[in-house]
Amino acid sequence: MTERVSVPKKLLQRFNIQTPLLTRQRRGRKLFIPPGNRHTQKDIQKQRENTTTPPPLPKRQNRMGSRLRWLLLWSSIVSFLGMCVVSGVLLLTKLPPPIDCKSIPPLASDGDRLYCAQLAAQPGNLDSLVAAIKLVEHWTAEHALYPEAQRRLKEWSSAILGLANQKIKQGNYLDAIKIAQRISLTSPLYPEAQAAIATWQEQWQKVQETTRQFKNALLKQNWQQASAIVGSLSESEQPYWSAPRIQALMQQMAAEKLAWQQLEDARNLAKMNRLPQLEEAIQMVSKINPNSYIKATAQREQTRWSRTLVQMAAINYKNQDFLGVLKVLQRIPTNTSLYQEAQDWIRLARASQTARNKNILTLLDAIAYVSQIQPDSPIKALASSQATLWESQLRGYTYLQIAQLTASLEQRMALAYAIDYAQKVAPKHPQRLFAQTLIAQWRKETQLIEDRNKLIEAQKLADRGRIEQLKRAVELASTIKPGQILRRDAQSAVAKWTRQIQTIEDQPILELSQTFAQQQDFTAAISTAGRIRPGRALYAEAQRVIALWVAQIQTAQDRPILEAATALAYQGRFDAAIATASQIPPERALYQQAQAAIAEWNLQNEAIRSEVLAPQ
Repeated sequence: MTERVSVPKKLLQRFNIQTPLLTRQRRGRKLFIPPGNRHTQKDIQKQRENTTTPPPLPKRQNRMGSRLRWLLLWSSIVSFLGMCVVSGVLLLTKLPPPIDCKSIPPLASDGDRLYCAQLAAQPGNLDSLVAAIKLVEHWTAEHALYPEAQRRLKEWSSAILGLANQKIKQGNYLDAIKIAQRISLTSPLYPEAQAAIATWQEQWQKVQETTRQFKNALLKQNWQQASAIVGSLSESEQPYWSAPRIQALMQQMAAEKLAWQQLEDARNLAKMNRLPQLEEAIQMVSKINPNSYIKATAQREQTRWSRTLVQMAAINYKNQDFLGVLKVLQRIPTNTSLYQEAQDWIRLARASQTARNKNILTLLDAIAYVSQIQPDSPIKALASSQATLWESQLRGYTYLQIAQLTASLEQRMALAYAIDYAQKVAPKHPQRLFAQTLIAQWRKETQLIEDRNKLIEAQKLADRGRIEQLKRAVELASTIKPGQILRRDAQSAVAKWTRQIQTIEDQPILELSQTFAQQQDFTAAISTAGRIRPGRALYAEAQRVIALWVAQIQTAQDRPILEAATALAYQGRFDAAIATASQIPPERALYQQAQAAIAEWNLQNEAIRSEVLAPQ
């Protein structure tokens, strides 16, 4: 008996399966006419005619369609279930994603940690190897991956020891020890690393002891002991004492020798106790290498010599030699304890030098200079007394203010007015002498202005470049009398313009003589150039070309003699050749060449005579 299976109505509709029940319902339905609609009998009949009723199917064909529909339904169900099974299998067999070794999660497996450790150690540098060790160094013997971890620890520790040994080969013990100390306590190579560290530490202590002995030898200037230490190190098998380090010790020893020699030379100079030698000694000590052991001693000597310079400066100041004070004290270096005192002396000397100008502004400047000297300075009392004197002078110079202000215009008329004002100072006035000095100075300045104007006018004439204007410029500049300020400048200008005049006058003569020389008429060329007299601007040039032409004439005259002598020498007639070449006098151009040939022929002649006289 066939069992019926109920299938949902919606599923049947999805696959467009029509059951007999649905077909029967569809066939037997009637048209529904809502109430209230009043249709005529004719409308209803027309609607029924438009509704077509499908013809009934045969019974056998209906059964086959039903079976086909069921077959399609079950095939769809089976396909859906198969897809679900395949998807589940794929999800179960899919591999998990790899671990991110940059940020290992706390719950990561030990296999993942070992994998990350191997990955971290791949670069092979110190940090990567230490990072790999830290990932597995705490695993105990009971751990499942302990043997593999120990094998890897040994491998990585060996690589770290290799890096340390590279540092040892470079002589870098401290870095090698630091590298070896990075090997973990749980590493199989930990005892080996500790033994190597102990050996390197012992070797490093020996290096430090040798360095200390070498330093003591340099401090005591025991160059023989220092050389012996360097010599022993050159035979040492310690990697630290490489050729560059031994060379550095030799250079240091040479530098210490040089520093000591510089100090000794400076001491010898300073013993003369003279300013140039003291200044040179101080400068010499300043050049000593600041890293040398003798530098401290050199600085003490430098301070002592600087004190001598300060004493010399005090004597110069007492003698009113203020520029001498500046010259002496400017040589004191800034790194000495006397530098500040020297600067105070310099301020006082500059103030005194400035105050010599005897006017209000310079006195104000001088007072301002000495006010910079500190109260605790050794020369504060002297500076205060000088300031008091300058303040007293400042009150007297007020009477001359109008004259000085007028003279500051530096014009000839202004200076004349200034002299008139200064002459009004009473003869018994305290500043009378200073007023007279100013009057004399302004008169000199007036003369200076007049002379400067003369020189300017003369220069304008000379710039035209003609002989007439140059001669007028010489006459104008020559009016500046001896003893006047611009007398030297005037004489220099006169000499310059005179040379220009002489050059213009003599240049045609020199050019004519050179024309004769180009025509091989050296006699005429010499005679023409000889017309330029001594003291003239072109005299030296004329004499030079005359000497050149004379040499050419002599060479042309004496060349046949020398050639004849040479020909005789080729024939073996050395005596005749020597006699012929001796005809050239010493003052001739070919004299040296002839004498050289004579000397050679004498040697050849002596050699021939020796062969003839030699016993057979």
